[in-house]
Amino acid sequence: MVRPRRRDVMRETIAILSFSRIARDQRVLRQCDLAARMELRPKVIGYAAPGETIGHDFASWPLPSPTLGHRIGTLVRQLPAHLGKTAAMAGFWSSPRYRWALKQLREVHPRLVIANDWPALVVAARWKAKSGGLIHYDSHEFATLEFDERPWWRFVYKPFVSQLEKAVIGAADSISTISTGLAQELQRQYGLDTQPAVVRSIPNKHALPPVSETLWPLRLLFHGQILPGRGLESLIDSIPLWHSAHRLIIRGDGNRTYLEELRRRAANVSTNGQVQFEPAVPPEEVIPAAARSADVGVFFTPLQTVQHQFTLPNKLFEYIGAGLAVAVSPGFDLRRLVLEHGIGVVSADAGSEAIAAAINELTPQAVDAFRMKAREASQILCWEQERNRLHSCIETLLTRSSA
Repeated sequence: MVRPRRRDVMRETIAILSFSRIARDQRVLRQCDLAARMELRPKVIGYAAPGETIGHDFASWPLPSPTLGHRIGTLVRQLPAHLGKTAAMAGFWSSPRYRWALKQLREVHPRLVIANDWPALVVAARWKAKSGGLIHYDSHEFATLEFDERPWWRFVYKPFVSQLEKAVIGAADSISTISTGLAQELQRQYGLDTQPAVVRSIPNKHALPPVSETLWPLRLLFHGQILPGRGLESLIDSIPLWHSAHRLIIRGDGNRTYLEELRRRAANVSTNGQVQFEPAVPPEEVIPAAARSADVGVFFTPLQTVQHQFTLPNKLFEYIGAGLAVAVSPGFDLRRLVLEHGIGVVSADAGSEAIAAAINELTPQAVDAFRMKAREASQILCWEQERNRLHSCIETLLTRSSA
């Protein structure tokens, strides 16, 4: 259980740094709330849209715009990483946003920086070299393999990330990541003395409506960012192989061109409106909307890369928090969690035929049972329990610093 720090102790400032849109980054927002609960003063540094606030002391940089100029600048900064660490560092520090973030840290004088993902770690490591402060590195993804299925990413971005994360990961005083598989792989790749802590991206508990009987055909839900590489093409292509006319809801925002491609694909395989596209709902409505509108949450991620094999996404825990049965592809951590809690089915692979076979396994009685198990699991797989792991990391570092 997280216990607040004693109020007679002077409140200490910690910095929470993330090059993400903070107001929509639920993992980072939960870090902020935990720090406040521990009676620390969180100074948050990251991206924001105009006018966005988060309820904490917040220094913001404008959201990057994916213009042609931005892409060319990124290429110019990253491509020299093929020449080695020095070139990669020079390219990194040529970006104004990273110099700005370093300046923020130096002005705040925190005792501890929580660095979210590798760019924040590079900045925090430079800060630590002068300040002697402490760093907790929270690796949300497997940085060096995040988009390894894309040739352009492997050629331009991967050498840049690999050089920089390898150069600075030793500056981290403690490390966490989102799944057991990623923790093991990070330890192996970098020869870490201690395996990173696992702090999964789990939402707060939500009050659920009374249990209702599963209707047939089913309502299947995919929610979250609508991006390539999330298995949506194979999911849509599986529809003609379903034994029942289940409805698929795809809820979220994404690139307009990609969304139109998915809509055309859905129209080609289903003429009776089986696929319904909906815009994203506000973060606080994600779980209530899922609980109201769906029976089964689906996530058939492809499995081409190590990153895919070890993914354990927010949406899985949001489905569980909403009391939904789940259907997923057989990633290492996905399979283990679903089978451990008895909350759904796992496909044989991430292809459309295997997806259809998994969905065809479902019966009203099985989905009823999975939904009840999901409700039970939601009492354990919630941030109120999971935050204790991050609390322990923070408290250990602050205690060591005081000593």
